[in-house]
Amino acid sequence: KLLNEVLSPSQQHHNFFIHRDMESGNVPREIADGLVEISWYFPGGTDNSDLFPEPVAVTNLRGDIESQWLQFSFLTEVSSAVFIVTESIGEREYELLSSLKESTAKYYFILNYKNEKPQKTLGFLNKLAPVLKLSKSQLLVKDRTMNNAGFVKKVQSTIGTIVNLSPKTVSLEAMAVMARDLGIQVDEDCQACQCARTYSEEITAEIRDGAKYKREMLRLQGDPWKNLAKVEKELCRMKRQGDMATEDYKSELKQKWLEIRRQQNQCDLTNGLTKFINGIVQLNPVEKHYFLKWMKFSLDNTAKGNLSKMRAEYKKKCETPGVDRKQLEELDKLISDSSLGVEHFMRELGQFYEAECSMVKE
Repeated sequence: KLLNEVLSPSQQHHNFFIHRDMESGNVPREIADGLVEISWYFPGGTDNSDLFPEPVAVTNLRGDIESQWLQFSFLTEVSSAVFIVTESIGEREYELLSSLKESTAKYYFILNYKNEKPQKTLGFLNKLAPVLKLSKSQLLVKDRTMNNAGFVKKVQSTIGTIVNLSPKTVSLEAMAVMARDLGIQVDEDCQACQCARTYSEEITAEIRDGAKYKREMLRLQGDPWKNLAKVEKELCRMKRQGDMATEDYKSELKQKWLEIRRQQNQCDLTNGLTKFINGIVQLNPVEKHYFLKWMKFSLDNTAKGNLSKMRAEYKKKCETPGVDRKQLEELDKLISDSSLGVEHFMRELGQFYEAECSMVKE
């Protein structure tokens, strides 16, 4: 419930995580102990309403730390900060937490006192302070003198400070390595997934520049495809007919269309497209699903860096008074040419198919 309030804007409430006050939230847990829930916060770019300046991933471990030590150990490896919510700390908890002295994560304790004698807990926290390198700011206490809204603001401020101080960023692949080291099963290690990944990497390993790859490997989507689209559009609109008879003009356009299809049909399958076809044809349905997913992930990752820079540049130029329209058009074309996804491979296959069908019909 506290996490939901921390991640919700003021005067709004969203149930990102299940808690006891939700419908059916009081049902005893049967299989959820050890489950790690995750939610993301993405700022909207408005300083007045954004809770945090950068995207934040928040995880919630269901159950207590002692019973779910493996999951907790993993979270300490991948997190910038670990918030431990507790009502009290005794000798047993102290011994358990002391074993984290080699951890590089930053620990915060959220204490929600429900008893009148917190001295014992504070005593153990004082002993933990040098072990976990705790400072006073890492102890967040909610007592009877502080209302809920004030405490939520305090937690939000603490997280905001962490985000501003260059938080740890870990890729999913790095997380998978950490999970394996801890003995946690990683789903993508299954044979079907790895087999599909091998097929995918044979294609994506050759891609450095999306626009160049499309020119060399997906050639049917270049000028022939654009010219074909123009002819098909003119067949529908007949705007440039002039004084020519309708049937003669249509016949001329159909000949142009057929010539373009003939040129496409004479093209050979490129190495990249052949590998894509092998992935579609040779893999079983489950592997094929993984193959397309790996293709999407890899292609998106390859294009992400370049496209982000170009889009930012395009936006900046659009906001610049007196910008040359020709420069904008060239940049827009470059952005379009640089995008590369699974859909481009499927479209290339479609062009080969349609070109072949056109020849068969003739």
